[in-house]
Amino acid sequence: MRDVVRWVCDEAKRRGAAFADARAGETVGSSILLQDGRADKLSQYIQRRLGVRVLLDGAWGFASSEDATRDGARQAVEAAIDMARASAKLPCDLTEVCDLPPIEDEERVAAEVDPRSVAFAEKMAAMRRLEETMAQVAAGKAVNTVASYSDSVAVTYVANTRGTLIFGEAPRVWMSAGLTVQDGGLRQRWGERKAARCGYELVRDTTPDEIAGEAARIAVSLLSTAPPPSGKMPVVFHPSVTGLFTHEAIGHNAEADLVLAGESIIEGKLGQRIASECVTIVDDSDRGTNWGAYKYDSEGTPARERMLIDKGILVGLMHSLTTAPRFGVEPTGSARAQDAGYRPIVRMSNTYIKPAEQPIELADMIRDIDVGLYVKGGQSGYVMCEKGQFTCRVGEGWMIRDGELAEHVRDVCVNGMTLETLHNIDLVGSDFTLEWPGMCGKNGQGMPNNCGGPHIRITELVVGGLAGV
Repeated sequence: MRDVVRWVCDEAKRRGAAFADARAGETVGSSILLQDGRADKLSQYIQRRLGVRVLLDGAWGFASSEDATRDGARQAVEAAIDMARASAKLPCDLTEVCDLPPIEDEERVAAEVDPRSVAFAEKMAAMRRLEETMAQVAAGKAVNTVASYSDSVAVTYVANTRGTLIFGEAPRVWMSAGLTVQDGGLRQRWGERKAARCGYELVRDTTPDEIAGEAARIAVSLLSTAPPPSGKMPVVFHPSVTGLFTHEAIGHNAEADLVLAGESIIEGKLGQRIASECVTIVDDSDRGTNWGAYKYDSEGTPARERMLIDKGILVGLMHSLTTAPRFGVEPTGSARAQDAGYRPIVRMSNTYIKPAEQPIELADMIRDIDVGLYVKGGQSGYVMCEKGQFTCRVGEGWMIRDGELAEHVRDVCVNGMTLETLHNIDLVGSDFTLEWPGMCGKNGQGMPNNCGGPHIRITELVVGGLAGV
């Protein structure tokens, strides 16, 4: 594949392309989904793909193939050039490509236990232990249990007509446990997960109780709770909710392609204050084996920490080779593609609020709140970037009464306007956790990402719960 991607770039240049890049890769993986003691979905696969992108006569063309040989590459180059020629009469405003120095490098992420060397039977047995643990801890209240596992080892090559050639090899492993419990007519669901850019050691080093037992304990505890009162109140976020809020509310808004498309509320606000002074937000792909980490993006640009908000001031966006010239800045290594069969687009990696330097603990945040809410366990979120609205669904919480944590509550939903909420953050904790891995969707592509941060306090937020409680 190394020779193929080099040939693609040479051939595209010979055919008159102003710029071209090629990506080729092979991914070997497996996945397991157990549900209620039955093997629901099992798979083992090998996937090979090639992607070719060309800039010709002021227009882009992209083509992909599952044939990563020279024959497949020849057809992909021809198809990409045809696409560019067919698009030449259509408006395109991202035709300038940053002229970065070429890079030749390799990245090999070592796995202590290569998941390809582990028998499928062992992986199945590990998932069965998760299900058994959930059922045991739930003590007859479980009406549905699900354990899932996936692994992959991806080998990739990225080359372009500027002379860049990057080789990468990295494993990824994901495991999760979730269950639904019931007591009378009330049902509650909870799940826990772990994921990293590492090998099967993640599974061997994790006890079933850490994720399956914890999921069952929380789910059962929610059966004896009620929803919180609805209305506006002070809210304190656990780091899991801080991460969800950061990802949904500001992360997508800071992707430069959405800003250029007029779909972001921070368009035109670079250099302006958009959050309180205690808020600093970064997107950082240079984090070793973290789930959202990588050394080079899908365009071959080095990964790094990207400062988005510095003490409340919007100082930067996430950029690709083509969005950066529009802002007169360097690319940030934020162009990612699901695999070689997809175009690189601007994406988050590990997005979080930085912790405070001075010691600030949860007790400090709730001490002066008469009535408020502490929320934990971010589950899902939704953002309307162009309108600046966000919603975060949270699994559990505790009412705050007279400066102390009070009754346990469930089925919490918080929502608000992004910029208003950022300004209403008045305390940021000194703790820090980055342990909420997920798959972020955008333009039909799913990418590994992570989010987190410290505890934060918001002076006022809309809480969905029971009216008149």
